Amino acid sequence: MAIVLCHTDTLLRWHRRLVARRWTYGGRVGRPPIGGEIPALVLRLARENPRWGYQRIVGELRGLGIEVSATTVRKLLRQARLGPADERSGPSWRAFLRAQAASMLAVDFFTVETISLQRLYVLFSVRPALEVVDGLT
Repeated sequence: MAIVLCHTDTLLRWHRRLVARRWTYGGRVGRPPIGGEIPALVLRLARENPRWGYQRIVGELRGLGIEVSATTVRKLLRQARLGPADERSGPSWRAFLRAQAASMLAVDFFTVETISLQRLYVLFSVRPALEVVDGLT
């Protein structure tokens, strides 16, 4: 049996080296980075669907077989300067009317009493011209 006399600091230094050799991990810490086309897909989904929040985008990606956390989606949107869904609302009222003008139809149904006490039923419809919608402010 061998007895080795050493200083306390030396013994602690040896112990730290032993632990450091035993518990070594790879040089990388944290989640793996998101690469490839996933950030572009997240931004495309957010821009094409302005009412979708982080959770909805994550759910849609999960449906495509892509696992991304809501925190990562939020970080990507923030880096692209796209805010939360309520700040990325849809088109303005004017843009909405301009897009829907071709299919809009105003309808009214009313009755008219004549001098001879007859009742006429009138169905009145108007399709607005595009120029009228463009004139809105």
